[in-house]
Amino acid sequence: MTETNDSPRPTPIQIVRTLDNCYPGSRATLDSITEQLNPRLQADLQPTRYGDDTLRQIIINTAMSFYDDFHCKTNYIIPDESLRLRQSDYYDTLLTMYSEDRIEREGLFLRPRFQIGPLNKLTGLIYVTIVFEKSFSFMSCKEQKTTMSQYFLTVIDRISMRKKKYTYDFQLLRNDFKRVLDWWIDL
Repeated sequence: MTETNDSPRPTPIQIVRTLDNCYPGSRATLDSITEQLNPRLQADLQPTRYGDDTLRQIIINTAMSFYDDFHCKTNYIIPDESLRLRQSDYYDTLLTMYSEDRIEREGLFLRPRFQIGPLNKLTGLIYVTIVFEKSFSFMSCKEQKTTMSQYFLTVIDRISMRKKKYTYDFQLLRNDFKRVLDWWIDL
């Protein structure tokens, strides 16, 4: 991929919501991502500092548990990562933890905390989803930002371990990203 004057490289990391729904306790944190964190990432993370444009952007989706009404609810349950479940195993594993009635009543879904996709060599994008359980929304805004920041950095660490063959300075990206995240937590 080559960069042209009319198509500047995007910020290396962008945080987005998979859905706008969330428990009310997370609304301020999610709004802060849109209104404060992403603009700061755009301003402070300079893509040319980290390497070539083989990796153009890591897009991190936040999948929040929510309960809008009786018919619209999703409450994520995060399994132990050591289980290494396949998607086809999620529901059966959830049935070992909760009754079918409770799963239906509470809108329970088993999902891994991190879903990190491969690098799309045509677009230079890596899509990531981080899943948040209901209890996350009962933390203070600062606790939510701190927890999210830890998860965001975990994603960068995991991608950097998979992408050693690329000429990309993940350590510099991580350091710059952490500096912005520390600023965001203290807002």
